[in-house]
Amino acid sequence: MRIVTYINTSEQEVFAKKLNIIIGISLGNRYFTKEHIRDYLLWAVENTKEKVAVLIPDKIHAVNYEVRSGYNNKRAEKRAQREGEKIKTIVKEIINDFSVEHKIMVDILKWEEIETEKHKRMVSIFYDEFKNNPKFKKDILEIVKEYFCSEKLADCDYEKLATYVLEELPMLVAGIEYKGVKYDLLPYPGISKIDYLKIGLQEGTIYPEVTKKLNVTNKLRLIEAYAK
Repeated sequence: MRIVTYINTSEQEVFAKKLNIIIGISLGNRYFTKEHIRDYLLWAVENTKEKVAVLIPDKIHAVNYEVRSGYNNKRAEKRAQREGEKIKTIVKEIINDFSVEHKIMVDILKWEEIETEKHKRMVSIFYDEFKNNPKFKKDILEIVKEYFCSEKLADCDYEKLATYVLEELPMLVAGIEYKGVKYDLLPYPGISKIDYLKIGLQEGTIYPEVTKKLNVTNKLRLIEAYAK
């Protein structure tokens, strides 16, 4: 792995194996080929504290098919589930070649499996802010337009796409928890506006009143990292 930037963490903290690693695989990101996913996983099992979570955002990705492909809600959900299953199969094929010790370290998670009550509470806070705080809404829409900017999209389309960001933010701010294990390090290829928003939310430097509501006790660290 080639690490370019450490965001809200350090080289020392990462390689001291004090953090549990999340490999987040965006369904719309073509960077995540089988070879690249393998590189991320090989690095993760060698550098995680206890476990590695492979997180597939199938459920929240459905909105992209609704807006950009014109699917109805049901069709979009089914398409997202199918694409998520494809990624799950790829990951299973990769870890099948791992040692027994490393195999048992990896959990493959669909989005619903991380939606704890704590996660849902944070999602609710972000939706309320999006509805009632014009500045927060503007920041979220700018994040959406960084990924999807098209003359074909109306304001209502951007607002619908914003649900992906609002659903993802709790994970980016506070990491995830699964079966009693807290995951708090995300290696990802690229840094964007959402990453700086999440740091501001963690530290209370952008929306201190929102940070107070969130009551973050576990912060996700981020490294900009690329497959070799």
